[in-house]
Amino acid sequence: MTRVCIFVAAFLSGAAVMSLEMAAFRLVQPEFGSDIIVWGSLISVFLGGLALGAWAGGWLADRRPALWKLGAVVAVAGIVSLGVPLYSGAVLDWTFPVGEPAPAEWGAGSVYVPPDMRWPTLAAGTLLFLVPAFLLGTITPYAVRLFVREMPHLGADVGKVSAVSTFGAIVGTLGTAFYLIAWMGTRRLFILNGTILLALGLALVIADRFLSVPRRGDGAAEEP
Repeated sequence: MTRVCIFVAAFLSGAAVMSLEMAAFRLVQPEFGSDIIVWGSLISVFLGGLALGAWAGGWLADRRPALWKLGAVVAVAGIVSLGVPLYSGAVLDWTFPVGEPAPAEWGAGSVYVPPDMRWPTLAAGTLLFLVPAFLLGTITPYAVRLFVREMPHLGADVGKVSAVSTFGAIVGTLGTAFYLIAWMGTRRLFILNGTILLALGLALVIADRFLSVPRRGDGAAEEP
């Protein structure tokens, strides 16, 4: 049963990463547009957050790992995702660059110079999405640490968790692009992802009270 919980966590966290990333594009689009600069900036923020999260998750996983701790991280990721729509407007307004005068204010011989959107877009993406990406990035290495039972099967077990997480990312991408954005809009999509992650985190914390995860001498997790 412990392994089922870990699979569910890996699947839903993978789906949430891609769903939040696609929602992020839609959230900043009215302010910053949909130029390749916007796409590149947000993708870089998510990749950076996932990379830092993977590093931190691996470090934490080697220090008395427990299912409830994984649930706590997932729950915090859900809370942060729920909060994004609350402060996104202020962040976007603050980071948007002040450009040249509008056409109605132009004088004779004026030449419009559009503002440089590279660093403002990167700053907005970092302030809004680096933390949730970081938290979600910690889940896979931590889940692997709990999932692996025997060192001879390390490669197979890592592959299983990674495959489940990637499959979740595919489902999150297609589900968001094909249905969820059209059905509920961007801000409600953040609320949906946050609610699912928060509920999943609380479920893992509760499950830990009923499922023990004994540790072998080599530190690998074993099913009760």
